[in-house]
Amino acid sequence: MAGDYATVLQTGLNEYLDKIRAVRAFYDASEDVDATEFERFTRQILQGYGNTMRLVWCARVTGEERADFELGVRKSGIDDFAIKTWAMTGPVYDSPVRMEYFPILYSTVSHARTATLGTDLHSERVRGQAIRRARDEDAMATAQDIQLRNPIGGERHGFIAFLPVYRRGLPHDSIVTRRNLEGVVAGAFQTGTVFNAILDKATLARNVDIYIYSASAGADAAPIYERVTSFDGTSVPTTRASLGNRPYWASLPLKAGDASWDVVVTPADWGLTSHYRAWLVSALVLLVFGAVLTYMWASLRHALRLESANHRILELAQTDILTTLANRRAFMKRLNMAFAASLRGAPPFAVLYLDVDDFKDVNDTLGHAMGDELLKRIVERLKRTVREGDLVARFGGDEFAILANNVADTTEAGTLAARVGEVLAEPFTIDGHKISVTSSIGIALFSRDIAGPEAMMVQADLALYGAKDEGRNCYRFHSQDLDRQVHERVRVADELRAAMENGELELYYQPQVELATGRVTGLEALVRWNHRARGLLAPASFIPIAERTGAVLPLGNWIFDEACRQLKAWHTEGIAPQVLAVNVSGVQLKSASDLEHEIEASLVKWNINPADIELELTESVLMEATQRHTTLENLRRLGTKIAIDDFGTGYSSLKYLTTYPVNRLKLAQEFVFRVTVDYRNAAVVRAAIRLAHELGLDVIAEGVETEAQMRFLIGAGCEQGQGYYFSRPVKADQATVLLREGRIEPASASTPPRRFTSAA
Repeated sequence: MAGDYATVLQTGLNEYLDKIRAVRAFYDASEDVDATEFERFTRQILQGYGNTMRLVWCARVTGEERADFELGVRKSGIDDFAIKTWAMTGPVYDSPVRMEYFPILYSTVSHARTATLGTDLHSERVRGQAIRRARDEDAMATAQDIQLRNPIGGERHGFIAFLPVYRRGLPHDSIVTRRNLEGVVAGAFQTGTVFNAILDKATLARNVDIYIYSASAGADAAPIYERVTSFDGTSVPTTRASLGNRPYWASLPLKAGDASWDVVVTPADWGLTSHYRAWLVSALVLLVFGAVLTYMWASLRHALRLESANHRILELAQTDILTTLANRRAFMKRLNMAFAASLRGAPPFAVLYLDVDDFKDVNDTLGHAMGDELLKRIVERLKRTVREGDLVARFGGDEFAILANNVADTTEAGTLAARVGEVLAEPFTIDGHKISVTSSIGIALFSRDIAGPEAMMVQADLALYGAKDEGRNCYRFHSQDLDRQVHERVRVADELRAAMENGELELYYQPQVELATGRVTGLEALVRWNHRARGLLAPASFIPIAERTGAVLPLGNWIFDEACRQLKAWHTEGIAPQVLAVNVSGVQLKSASDLEHEIEASLVKWNINPADIELELTESVLMEATQRHTTLENLRRLGTKIAIDDFGTGYSSLKYLTTYPVNRLKLAQEFVFRVTVDYRNAAVVRAAIRLAHELGLDVIAEGVETEAQMRFLIGAGCEQGQGYYFSRPVKADQATVLLREGRIEPASASTPPRRFTSAA
């Protein structure tokens, strides 16, 4: 009978521990798991298990990563998130500085969002030891016989099992390489709750007392769990040593990870049975027979459930939860098979890598629920469009891939890509909203010259970026020219990142003057790159590449911070300009919260009055800001000024001038350049100046290069300008000289535009 109970307990406990292993398999098969995907997966595998266990994900965070990690989680919607030290009862407090943390990031307990998220399990000694054992041994480790946290007080005995999840693509075959840890999956159990749940499902005889002791406990130790019934129905606790006074008892082991317990079973009516041994012996055969049948039935049932669960876990590990399409792992498995088959002589194939253009705008404006529904509708159309036998997969976000079989030439692949693009471009109607999106598609065709499936995916990815660079809503094939362009772009981006680290970047400043007097009213900060091999580079030669590769984000932060530093120096000397203009890229606005944070941090760092800073946005960039709702308002709320750069060359609608008021319009150089020789340009400039005055906006002309242009602008009502007629962009020390003088004598009409030398 003891063996039967031990088997039932071990089998039931294994079922719970298998849930932890399933979550680790899910993490191993996924690129990245967010809170929604964690909740969907764990809800499925915990169906029917009630609240007997709790699954959590603890990300590994180093001391250096802590600040960025906490900020990132807060940005995702948990405003008060912080890494906190574990405490058994009462409130928890922010964790002190440590080498590493394992804070709870996701949990299956709904009310745990505010109660335990951020709790560092590594900060408690027993839990920390179990995490390190799991990491070093790449196996399940258990913190046993511990007190679980109870904010309202009282004791809750339990245990926690941990499984490590290592970083994808990195080795973990030794203790050293197992430091490449992404985090741990943990299952928390309240001892009495989980063992009662297991035993309540058993169909064994109940006239026994069951005790569970820690395997290392001494003779006087109390059990961690007991299921005891005396004659009067009351609970009768006992120590391990007292069991020796009973005529019958048996002990068998129970394991959970590296934790061990002893299950001790003794007859509940042991005093009575000692007087009826003959009856006990006569019933023994029936009991053994019943136990064998029960064990066989329980084993068969468990085997069937385990087989079903394993099949479901394997299916989930290769399926995108939202769309039920194949995920990246399943797609790469099929791609490997197709590549190998084509090498052996099977028909060739093609890979189409697809990205939904501006999908993020749908999420930002209509919400993530609408974005999820749009993805499902897109999948329905993709399934109807591809051919039978083609595989459609979702890689995450708005990225999809199609494995098109039996594609012999570019015509077939191009036809399929064009059909997909046309189908997805048709408007979607969801909950009364009419949504229009387009797609960019990169195509890679099988060739024996390709190194392998991964290289083919790289080619499709490069072709996708080529399609995006050419305006989106199109498809492009991979080519050698595209390879060269991408490699050149990557080279320049790498050099630019190194330039920021090596101090090769420098800000130049172009004066903004009062046209009638030459008085310096402001400066515009413009970046230059002192390239080691190519000399001084203007922004046009590297800013577009920086925007495509994302390098413009750290570059933009550096430019703004350096401009604030220089403005502070001019304030200290008492010669600061009225305004310092800094350009803002459209890519920076796509990370609006980061942009606002960086601007505010630099203003505070250098003690700069926000009203002294003017952020210059082109009309196209301004429209991106308006579509992102609060971005422009937040920038204005900081106190900075907003100017429209290159006014008249971008977006055709002027509605944004009234919806999102700005401080100043900058007339585009293209118009100013020909105001004295083309009456149409002159008319456009006069109209723009009148419009600015009617709206109460300041106006400044860019690209003033001659006295005639200056006189025209003064006559048209434009009061300020900048251009080579007054000064080229100059270094900070030369700009300092100009600020001290306070006024620029314009170059005469018969002399070339004024240039400043290093001696100036």
